[in-house]
Amino acid sequence: MISTLNIFFLNICIIFLILSVTFYLMRNRLPIQKDSKVSTRFYFGLANGVTGILLIHNSISINGAFIDLRLLPLALSALYGGPISIMTTGSMLLLYRVGMDIGESLTALENSIITLVSFIVLIIFCTWFIKPKGYLFTIIVSIGSFLVLVRMLLGNAETHAWQTIYLPYFLITALASFLFYRLSYMLQDHFVLYSYQSYLASTDQLTRLANRHVIMDKVATLEREQAPWGVILFDLDYFKAVNDQYGHAVGDAVLRHFSVLLTQECPDEVTIGRYGGEEFIAIFPNTLRSSPTEFAQHIVTTVTATPFVMQDHALAITVSAGVAFAQRQPASTVFKQADAALYEAKNNGRNQSYLYSN
Repeated sequence: MISTLNIFFLNICIIFLILSVTFYLMRNRLPIQKDSKVSTRFYFGLANGVTGILLIHNSISINGAFIDLRLLPLALSALYGGPISIMTTGSMLLLYRVGMDIGESLTALENSIITLVSFIVLIIFCTWFIKPKGYLFTIIVSIGSFLVLVRMLLGNAETHAWQTIYLPYFLITALASFLFYRLSYMLQDHFVLYSYQSYLASTDQLTRLANRHVIMDKVATLEREQAPWGVILFDLDYFKAVNDQYGHAVGDAVLRHFSVLLTQECPDEVTIGRYGGEEFIAIFPNTLRSSPTEFAQHIVTTVTATPFVMQDHALAITVSAGVAFAQRQPASTVFKQADAALYEAKNNGRNQSYLYSN
């Protein structure tokens, strides 16, 4: 009895560990759903396949029969990933089951494979017609338990086997299913909340760009690497007048309008963010690949050619930009140089970019 409980809780620990690692590694892809990316559902199926293999390997011995909980990861694949996850998990379990055939009769192996394939087909069928996840999981586990009973009956089991083997199997499966179902939901909700909190901590809520904290972390990394990096400071011209004339709601919309333009035009390797107020920043990690000077002038031109459209008319906006390059000087010095260049751009009439030079 104690040995059975030990193996049962070992199985629960296996489930918890792999679920935790899976959801953590895929935290930026959560929640996992049937319309998630194919790669997401495939990886989730792989993780459940590993879980199923470990559960088979650590099966529970009851009255001379070995009981495993492989149907639980299959049910979880159906619950979240749909057919792609189910087929991935099922294929791994089938390959492992064939590989385990050491001295086992061919008939027993065939029965095992037929049972597993039938279960996979029934799961896919259920996912098409049953939408509530709680009902789906319960039905899948029930079908799996029923197939085990059918296999026992067809295998000429002893008359009392249903009491000594099947009933304990059903009780163990029911308890493990409840724990598995609750655990999966709790872990996914936890990591979804974790990802959202991480997003809030790193993102400016108005513009959805990186906030100042992320920008400074990026700069600190570039300083440590002593990479040739550059910075652009953007400042919307006469933004205070927009707020005063049209109100802060329009002012916020103008900031979002500019952030969208900045995102659309920005090279992939460049980090852009809101520096504060109507100031924005772009960090170029490799000035040999992308030119901050050319990009700054491109943004100035693009903003001029793309007015902010309100309900009744278009509002022309312009931006000034200051550019500076890091030449082994401290980041604080580079930012001061970019700020000085921005001041020169504004002092010379705005709607232009200016490169800092000694």
